Amino acid sequence: MPKHSRAVTEALLFEALAFVFVALLLWVNKYLDLPHLLFGSPASAWRPVEVAIESGFVCLLGAAVTTVSWLTFRQLAYLESLLILCASCQRVSDDGRWSEFEAFVAARDRTETTHGMCPDCRSTLGPEFWRVTEERP
Repeated sequence: MPKHSRAVTEALLFEALAFVFVALLLWVNKYLDLPHLLFGSPASAWRPVEVAIESGFVCLLGAAVTTVSWLTFRQLAYLESLLILCASCQRVSDDGRWSEFEAFVAARDRTETTHGMCPDCRSTLGPEFWRVTEERP
């Protein structure tokens, strides 16, 4: 998530702050009795325990929603990090364009590639493979 980490952090922060704002708005509404002031409805009694329970539920809901958003952003970052390789020719899909793996790596990382062989493949292919490659000019 490195290239989107600041945007993700800001989005999660704003999301959490929005839930805190709603909880504070509950307190202001109950304290000032906004329905009575704005619409002329009957006055209601000040009940701080009720408003504390309501704002607590809003904060818990906010924590749950923010956690789910964070997990979703993590999953999205993981899926964006995957490379799609052709099963046959090993070309890489990059925004709908297919390119050779070496060209893809060179364009992305500004590095050059070379070929080698891991010990497992070396033991699987055996000494016959090495004789053939050594005989080539």
